[in-house]
Amino acid sequence: MAHVALMSVPLHGHVNPLLGVAAELVARGHRVTFATGADFAPLIEEAGAVPVRYRTTFPGTDNRGRSWLPADDDGRLAVDAFAKERDAALPQVAAAYTADVPDLVVYDTVTGHAPLLARAWGVPEVQFSPTHAFPAGTRGPGVGGGPGALSDTVPCIVAMPPSLQFEAEKTGPHHTYVGPVTWRRHAHGTWTPPPDGRPVALVSLGTTYNTRTDLFRRAAEAVRALDGPDWHVVVATGHGTAPEALEGLPPGTEVHEWVPQVSVLARARLFITAGGTGSVLEGLTAGVPLVVLPQAIEQFLTARQVDTLGLGRALPPQDVTAQSLRSVVREVTGDPGIGGRLARMRAEIARCGGARAAADVIEARLPTDGSRPPGAAPRTSAAPHGSKERLG
Repeated sequence: MAHVALMSVPLHGHVNPLLGVAAELVARGHRVTFATGADFAPLIEEAGAVPVRYRTTFPGTDNRGRSWLPADDDGRLAVDAFAKERDAALPQVAAAYTADVPDLVVYDTVTGHAPLLARAWGVPEVQFSPTHAFPAGTRGPGVGGGPGALSDTVPCIVAMPPSLQFEAEKTGPHHTYVGPVTWRRHAHGTWTPPPDGRPVALVSLGTTYNTRTDLFRRAAEAVRALDGPDWHVVVATGHGTAPEALEGLPPGTEVHEWVPQVSVLARARLFITAGGTGSVLEGLTAGVPLVVLPQAIEQFLTARQVDTLGLGRALPPQDVTAQSLRSVVREVTGDPGIGGRLARMRAEIARCGGARAAADVIEARLPTDGSRPPGAAPRTSAAPHGSKERLG
């Protein structure tokens, strides 16, 4: 079978969806390597793939309180951070594959070194978007330039249902919407639900913008203030906030740095999230109503779609107060029609196909007779070198 190389910047929201793809490809008999930061090696191995580690410019998961971006970034700092990562990763990943050039490269759409390597090696490529896809014809620093630019002729797997995609009508025929690519990982342990059957709410602000202790507190207090049954609140702080920083939360609240999110959502009746695409999709797959507190970049797009589709409510940061958050939580938990809308979304997600559909796109791109895609250079272990201009 083929050697498929997956490549991604070492960020949870980018690596995690590709793990499900890795596991599916391995199950189909392919040899899968996965080039990213060393922190993700245990998860990659759990998926059955071989980690290819490189030294990253992003902070590791043990850097508590240090995020790779400030919460008020408008996207420009993110572009600079991805360019810096591209330049650091390119020679390392090229060297790692010198004696083992893959048959095909699948890469996250902000992983700038990957298309450069695929084109230098003369092997087919497949893009993978874990969030809103770039519209067809998009150009600019956010999608690269020169030899490393994203191409409208390269298949792009979008790990979202089409109805959640912002301005889906502007994406092109090379985009395939496969929905969330789920994979039940075990690295974050287990979770035990409350024994008395109380309704459960999960509060998690993701892995990037998770230093807002005030938001964690207000969210937990808003749920505990609901009328009716006594709610049980699970707070997952991520590495941005130490659990002990949230001492004094209302009774019936448990606080952890990490939880097995899919397991908690299977029992949850409310999910308060920052709106990271992976978290939103896990909530929707479980049929859980959402309260989205977007903080940056694509979270605002996702929050808008959640609100428009009636799958929950969005509350932008400038509007978050103790009173407004209590009001939104009460509105979502009391909405009699939200269950039906969530059921329709779950049905759409199921139709998309997930990991199986993603693997089908990848296998269709594999050469069957040793040929290269049109216009590709002969297959070689050579890697691009030279100035930053040549890197795109």
